[in-house]
Amino acid sequence: MALEARPRRRERQERRAVSFTDTEDGERIFYRVAGDEGAERTVVLIQGLALSHRFWFTIPDDLASDPQRPRRVIALDNRGTGQSSRAKPPYSMKRLAADVACVMRAAKVDKATLVGISMGGMIAQHVALKHPELVRGLVLMATTPGLPHGRLPSPKTIATLLTIGAGRDRGGKLTASLLLPPSEMHRAREHFAGWLEEMRASPPSPASFAGQMAAIAGHSTGFSLGKIRVPTVVVTGDADVLVPPKNSHVLAKAIANARLEILPGVGHGIPMLDKLVVRRALESIDS
Repeated sequence: MALEARPRRRERQERRAVSFTDTEDGERIFYRVAGDEGAERTVVLIQGLALSHRFWFTIPDDLASDPQRPRRVIALDNRGTGQSSRAKPPYSMKRLAADVACVMRAAKVDKATLVGISMGGMIAQHVALKHPELVRGLVLMATTPGLPHGRLPSPKTIATLLTIGAGRDRGGKLTASLLLPPSEMHRAREHFAGWLEEMRASPPSPASFAGQMAAIAGHSTGFSLGKIRVPTVVVTGDADVLVPPKNSHVLAKAIANARLEILPGVGHGIPMLDKLVVRRALESIDS
């Protein structure tokens, strides 16, 4: 029995490896790998504004251990978040996309499906446009092509977001109002289970928040989306106030053969209310 236990521990370690890679401009990007290198498919998960890879919660391990189609899953900390460098702002989408490409090459990924939510979806678009050789598919959740083709949130929503970025949302009520629809606010504590702990573990600095906001402000892919030719699933919640659903309609129309999924009664925090959304989108791409 003792002889059998050691390889099992070693296997668990191999399936959950963590590492850093250095970028061309001298920053360090943290990434975590779940699953086996020999898996048929690789997935890269890219989080949104000010959130580390830890906010994917169980999704990386769930995808890696899928009995029907196990995947190799890479989740990274965008610069300015988690364990990655707190690089001086401002940032650009070009640079954030280059960070993702750097991680993929460091992890010896030939091609992968990129899954991005919100700002992560913007980054994924830029990776597909700037580094198409690395991308075999896209899952774009609650995201936008940016101006002039996209639609901005209301001035009130923007003001709420900036208030959060300034660190004036200690109870989390403002964050909940941006990520959840009104119909789910009474279950906010349930939906945000684990969030406060993670935010305390790796709080974003105001400078990093400002740097990522600068990248978002400069994001614009609408004129180039027709160049994307990989299988793409675009997902939006019809109650999203932070990134209005109109943006997903624009993305799905501009990207050749993209499939649009509209989730009724769902806000910006899509995986909170639809636990299987990522797996379902990946199955659509892989089928």
